[in-house]
This record gives sequence, C-alpha cells and structure tokens, in this order.
Amino acid sequence: MAAKKNRDNGDELEVVDPEVELPTSWQQRTIDRRLSSARARALARSSRFLAAALELVEESGSADFTIQALIDRSNLSLRAFYQHFAGKDELLLALYENVTSQFTESIRHEVDAADGPMEKLEAFCRGFLSRAESSENVGGRVMTIYNLSLEIERPDDFAKIWEPHQRLLTKVITSCSRAGLIRKDLTVAQLTTLLNSTLTALAQIGVFHLGGKGADLSEDQLWAWCRQALMPSDEAKAKTVRATKTTGRATAPRRTKKLTG
Repeated sequence: MAAKKNRDNGDELEVVDPEVELPTSWQQRTIDRRLSSARARALARSSRFLAAALELVEESGSADFTIQALIDRSNLSLRAFYQHFAGKDELLLALYENVTSQFTESIRHEVDAADGPMEKLEAFCRGFLSRAESSENVGGRVMTIYNLSLEIERPDDFAKIWEPHQRLLTKVITSCSRAGLIRKDLTVAQLTTLLNSTLTALAQIGVFHLGGKGADLSEDQLWAWCRQALMPSDEAKAKTVRATKTTGRATAPRRTKKLTG
C-alpha cells in the first residue's frame, strides 16, 4: 500500500492499491464475526487462568504456584497459557489488575447509592475499610504484598491500575470541597493523596494484624478518624461563622453543624 503527500497541508493520505480487492459487505461481516468469536474465546480462556490462579493463591496463601499447577487446575494447555500470557509475571499482573478493578467497582456502587457529598465520602471510606478487613478470604495478604512490590518495582503499571480508584476518590472529595464540608488549607489533590495513603495504611494494619494488644479499631472509629482529619480547622469554622453573621446566610452553619455531629 502506498502513501502520498497532500499538496495543501503535507499530510500523508492512504492510497488503496487498486490490485488489492476489498471485502464485500458479507465478507466483512464474516471477518468481524470470526474476530468477535476469537476475542470471546480468548477472554474466556484468560478468565479461566485468572480464576485458577486466584484459587491457588487462596488455598496456599502465596503466589509460589507453578505454571504446571495452573495448567492442571484450569484444565487448559501450556500452549494456551502462552497464547494469553508471556509468563507468570504477566499473569500475576493481570490477576492483580482484575482484583483491583472489582475492588474499585464495588466501592463505586456504594458511593453512587449514597446521598450527599459527605455521605458519599463515608461510603467510600467504609467500603475501602470493610473490604480490607475481609480481604484475607480472597488472598488479601498476597495481593497486599504484591501491591507493595509493584508500587516500588513498576510504578507506571501501579499508577495505571489504580487510576480509576484515584479518580473516584478525587471526584468525591471535590464534591465535598465545593459544598464547603472539608478543610480548605489543603488542595483536593493533597487531601486525596493523604486520605488514600491513610486508608491504605489502615488496610495493611488490618490484613497483617500489625496492631498491638488492645489496639483493635472498629470501622466506626476508623471513619471518625478520617472524617476528623478532613474537617475544617477551628479557625476556619470561626471565619465561617463570622461570615455567616455578616452575610446572613444560613447554609454554612448548618453544614458545619452536621459535620461536627
């Protein structure tokens, strides 16, 4: 296939070789149907590999399984495995991405069901913490360890996988900021980073049982801690009250009262 320059703007225009016969409509539909079928089979097989890998992780509590063990568990061939994954590292990355995506989407459903900015933020935090608390049942320890190593060794892949989660939290905090429900001395980006880091650290404490004797914290206590960290300072509250008295607006005090509970 050749290409030639457009004399007006210098762009390359694709020129079809007249000797190459283009498929007719029915031929194109046949090609599309075959490609669609092949894509569906590929997704189904890759999903079987991921499901088998997760089972092995849950049963052993580690990711030290062999590819042969994966083949035996999935009832697929070694050839099929290498048609879908370059190796075990790529499989583990896909498994981690799959688990993370499900984690974020389940939290998103709870956030969407909540009414009001602060209620959505509470739903996000509680959703994160409750899933972290029960994550040992789905290979949580292994995924948490992998999470740490991926962040250090492959930061670009780590950031890409967690991008939807980060966008969701940023959206929730932005809504709270616009409603005047959280502190203004830090930017939305800074608050998102701090809250996400706090939730991640709390999750790791729960997964690895790092708290000392008598240090167990309930979900209510953890949410109260996060909410307190996001609340406006006493000085900011005082300014809000003074501004309210000056302007006569009643909405700001009600929001402050609701937040301090």
